[in-house]
Amino acid sequence: MSNLKIFALGGLHEVGKNCYCIEKSEDLIIVDYGVLFINNNNLADGAIPDFTYLQENSQKIKGLFITHAHEDHIGGIPYLLQFLPPIPIYGSEFSISYLKQKLGVRNKNRLIIFSDDTIIRTNEFRISFFRVTHSIPGSFGLIVEVIADQSRLVLTGDFKFDWWKETGEKTDLAKLAEVGKKGVDLLLSESTNAEIEGNTPSEIRVIKRLESIITEASGRVIITSFASNVYRLKKVIEIAQKTQKKIALLVFLPAASISKIRKNKLIIFCTGSQGEEKAVLSLEPGDTIILTSSPIMDNRLNVEIVSNKLFALGAQIYENSKEDLLHASGHACQEDLKLMLKLVNPTYLMPIHGDFRMLKNHGYLAEELGVAATNVFVCANGEVVEAREKKFFLSGEKIAATPHYIFDKKLVPAKEMNNSLKLRERMARGGVVLIVIFRPPGEEKLTELPYIFTYGFINMEKNQETIKNYTEDQLLKD
Repeated sequence: MSNLKIFALGGLHEVGKNCYCIEKSEDLIIVDYGVLFINNNNLADGAIPDFTYLQENSQKIKGLFITHAHEDHIGGIPYLLQFLPPIPIYGSEFSISYLKQKLGVRNKNRLIIFSDDTIIRTNEFRISFFRVTHSIPGSFGLIVEVIADQSRLVLTGDFKFDWWKETGEKTDLAKLAEVGKKGVDLLLSESTNAEIEGNTPSEIRVIKRLESIITEASGRVIITSFASNVYRLKKVIEIAQKTQKKIALLVFLPAASISKIRKNKLIIFCTGSQGEEKAVLSLEPGDTIILTSSPIMDNRLNVEIVSNKLFALGAQIYENSKEDLLHASGHACQEDLKLMLKLVNPTYLMPIHGDFRMLKNHGYLAEELGVAATNVFVCANGEVVEAREKKFFLSGEKIAATPHYIFDKKLVPAKEMNNSLKLRERMARGGVVLIVIFRPPGEEKLTELPYIFTYGFINMEKNQETIKNYTEDQLLKD
């Protein structure tokens, strides 16, 4: 009997490019295929998981399952599908609708909507779904039952617990408790906020603070947010109606069309919360700026640069902090992770979606609740957890997981990127010499000295005479 294999091609030791695989015999299912955004890098805009293993085993793939429609979970799908035969892709109504726009009309894969009661069966697996609260609609986790082994896996996707009625879908406690009673062998649970104590704050605290600032503002109010946070946008629209202000969405509305609205009656909802180079945030004197997000990892410096510039222009700026909550994360903090562990009550835990510290801290939380330390698998991308007769262990097998890269919406294979990096490294060690030669048409000899530029080779200013003498000698020889 073929062993059960669980591994990640992305999402471990990093926050992004999530991709998790479950394989048994001739069945392979993929959960998410996201992108990792790269800032301040002239070589690439992003990275996606290594698809070599998926290509080699494409005949086994029974489906790609989307937990939710954030880019770090679906952003790599258009690139992946270029290298696979058509496969079924499963997601919530919101996720599939969003993915259709990304893939366009030429897509030949089957896009299938699942709901709370949907069950997908393959030869080896029985897959069902449970709804979770996150910062985007249509977010789900998966329950994967391994039929022959009578074992059960739960994969949470990104989640939090928030009981405020306006937050949209609620994490399905009943279904989680039910599967926990049946017995869960392995839990794959997200770890993004595993280092943050307490519970994830409720979105209601953010909305109350936003309403207070908007009501008191005497000029324009510019609110930046993650574009995918539909719930927050909905509440800002309701606040605009309540305060008799107009709201402009700069992603849809030309900026020129807002000039007719009185400044103290205008709310502008736009991108720019991460200090992005192409974001649409702009400023006028007297504006109130509300940054309703927390910087993502590498974007912190960009956000600080933008904030300092806005301060220098005299803007009233409100940023998220513990003292002034303007953003509620969509990810589970420590007490929420513990609640998930208690509900599911797994024998084994594989922390996912987080850097090494996050994964490790998640493991410590599980140990506090009674999961044996030997039953916690803090893995790297490509490492394989196997199971025989419901006994899970690290197999020692290593699957290729070197990321591929995206530059200007084109795929740059890992090998090509590595070659570019090695070339740059050699150039950095040995220096660069650029020679520009002018030769008139029809002339066999040069009529003027070439221009020589060097970097990392010799100091041009200190060696001008040497270079001049060398080029003159060569010109005479020619």
